[in-house]
Amino acid sequence: MSKLIRDEVLEILKSGKVDYVRVVFIDILGNVRGRSLRRAEFEKILDGKGVEYSESLLFLDYKDTPIKHKYGDMFAQPDISTFVMIPYLERTARVMSYITESDGSPHALCTRSLLNRSMEKLIDSGIKMEVAFEPTFYLINLKDGKPLPADEARAFSLEGLMEQQNFLRDLIKNLETVNTQVQYINKHYGPGQYEITFSMSDALSASDSLVTSREIIRDTARNYKLYSTFMPKPFKNYPSSSMDVYIKLLDLTGKPIGIDVNDPKGMGLSKLFYNFLAGVLEHIGSILAIAAPTVNSYKRFKEIVTPTIAGIGNERHYIIRIPSTYKDSGVIEFRLADPLANPYLLLSALIHAGLDGIERGLDIDVNYSVASLPTSLRGAINSLDRDTKLKYSLGQDLVDTFIEIKRKEIDDYENEITDWEISAYLKSGW
Repeated sequence: MSKLIRDEVLEILKSGKVDYVRVVFIDILGNVRGRSLRRAEFEKILDGKGVEYSESLLFLDYKDTPIKHKYGDMFAQPDISTFVMIPYLERTARVMSYITESDGSPHALCTRSLLNRSMEKLIDSGIKMEVAFEPTFYLINLKDGKPLPADEARAFSLEGLMEQQNFLRDLIKNLETVNTQVQYINKHYGPGQYEITFSMSDALSASDSLVTSREIIRDTARNYKLYSTFMPKPFKNYPSSSMDVYIKLLDLTGKPIGIDVNDPKGMGLSKLFYNFLAGVLEHIGSILAIAAPTVNSYKRFKEIVTPTIAGIGNERHYIIRIPSTYKDSGVIEFRLADPLANPYLLLSALIHAGLDGIERGLDIDVNYSVASLPTSLRGAINSLDRDTKLKYSLGQDLVDTFIEIKRKEIDDYENEITDWEISAYLKSGW
């Protein structure tokens, strides 16, 4: 922790501008959890163990039910470098945390700590990675309890930017006030659907920005009496929401190392980047469980616009796309994820898979499908469960817990009786 940053935060606290500090952490699914502390209480915990929580909060399922029957205490240790004032709340700040055991060691299920360790392993290999996320979301109204798009604007039309101009203006202002830099924002394909591209930064900062943005989007929408949703496929007849991940490899001095203008394959990639991406594709079935982590995610892959070719190519249906500007930017697109992915866990999986490719000297042909993708969450989870290399790298306990949560989700979904089933089968056999 930088002493300068700590001193700046302590000065803000002493100034009387803050009454409450929200100490938040990320659970295994990527949800934000936390509590609000009075300023004096927050100052006390800075030099102690942190904020005490029940360990069960790390492994809640999507219904907020813990999937383990025994759990102890854990502590949220504030990362003071993430301290920000919440722009639309009075005298309230927020700080991200690392989850620790009572002795101060990292908790095995803390994905933010996992990403830090993954970045260190990458640095040990002489590599740094810059990342930018590009999430898509719907703005919705609720009518009789059912979600409806908040506007009817067409794909990439200026109508949508006009229709939601006040919301978008406040959203960008709020995001940038909390140090989340926006590069682009556009009206996406579906009515009421919008997409934000964030600026590139290191993997941890990019993940923090994504998690923060989901909170800011939610709250700004509520201020306009709207709701936002990051659900991958909220509407049967409208396009799904995805999240492209832009990735750039650098050496430890900040020089790009992913570019080779003399690449014999014609893509402009260096041998090192081919090794890295070949490793990602080697583990792609397992990574899919993390990148597309819900039952609903796999309904997205039935759409014609969704990338489903497991390979490297220029065309937009490749899950690893090499843009036409690559030789200038050195940035590739990983196009498999959706907005509900835990970014810390996803980037950790990409890093370890990529390092596996580098260590083994894997190579890959371009503009070809080189692997098959699981077509359901169950298939992806089974792939992750069999992937001993990735499971060891990410942590056995963490991966097993993630799989247990997801299998419960699948069982709950398959036990549900849907309106479609009632309509299709109720009068069958009459």
